[in-house]
Amino acid sequence: MHLLLVGARGSGKTTVGRAMAQAMGGAFVDLDELALARFPETSVTAVWDAHGEGDWRAAELAALDELLTSLAAPGAVPTVVALGGGTPIIPGAAALIDAARSSRVVRTAYLHCSPAVLGQRLSVEPGDRPPLAGRPLVEEAAIMLVRREPAYRAIADVVLEGERPAEYLVRALLSSLNEE
Repeated sequence: MHLLLVGARGSGKTTVGRAMAQAMGGAFVDLDELALARFPETSVTAVWDAHGEGDWRAAELAALDELLTSLAAPGAVPTVVALGGGTPIIPGAAALIDAARSSRVVRTAYLHCSPAVLGQRLSVEPGDRPPLAGRPLVEEAAIMLVRREPAYRAIADVVLEGERPAEYLVRALLSSLNEE
């Protein structure tokens, strides 16, 4: 079984994903890294500046499709995937994820965090992400969460409070996978 982690940027997908992959004895994949590898630029911000959001989202969708296909292959190593915060809102992405869920290739967990926590985390570690709403981080986190949360919840098999410690979330995710 493979696990997709969804949530806003700053929700802990990478931190929890790496710890979860280690606990499963599997691999960790960051979808943003797969999408970025499709461009000559070395940062997401540079890709957005040079090619625009549309090209980024197309690369993200293509990377997701290829990744889900590889995870469905016999003998695939158990893998935890951190999806980009915007991945679930890309037209066609939810259908790909739902197909993988229906065929029992993946389970999906939504790491929910409050806008205040997201803003605080992003102010400490903003990462390589272009601004999406042109607002201060806490406001931007709130705006994006309102826009994207329905898509996150729609594809989630389990919703966890991403504000909890990573160790707690890993235990909860392992328990969820074992119920399957």
